[in-house]
Amino acid sequence: MNYLAHLFLADRTPESLLGNLAGDFVKGSLGDRFSAGVRQGIIEHRKIDEFTDTHPAVAAFRRVIAAEHGHYSRVISDVFFDHFLSCDWSDFSNETLEQFLGSVFTTLDPLIDDMPGHLRFVYPRMRDGGWLESYIDPEGIRIALRNLSRRFSRAPHLDDAVHLLADARGTLHAHFHRFFPDVMAHAKAIRSRA
Repeated sequence: MNYLAHLFLADRTPESLLGNLAGDFVKGSLGDRFSAGVRQGIIEHRKIDEFTDTHPAVAAFRRVIAAEHGHYSRVISDVFFDHFLSCDWSDFSNETLEQFLGSVFTTLDPLIDDMPGHLRFVYPRMRDGGWLESYIDPEGIRIALRNLSRRFSRAPHLDDAVHLLADARGTLHAHFHRFFPDVMAHAKAIRSRA
């Protein structure tokens, strides 16, 4: 899962949003580095990623991408999930994407100084650059994947995968819709047990 999906699946409290967003920026044992609420959000993020990695519809989704992009299919899939979530937002939420993001940014803005590691620098760029809003457009996905490519030592051309959003759209969309309601239910169950 990528940034938008993790924020969407989080509880709407400041600590849950921060923890779920921070999950990719925090490695290893959490110990007592964070408040209980942020720590729980990071744990939720990790459990959602584990669930995602074992879901059969996600495996099928990734196989479509893996034919061309091998082990990078996981990274590409995470970004593609945010694209399909953006496109089908009204299927999953009663508020618009713009309303949701406005609320999330208003909630997270006062917490910038508390953001762990590199997230403190990434978050303002994400907000001000309209990253999450751009995921609805394949060109926004191309840019996101191009930027992700730079984080790998081999600099793969992940952005080449964008053609699949047209060429294999029906198949990918169907797999996404088999998966996303399940991960929503899983996220809710995680929070109810916390």
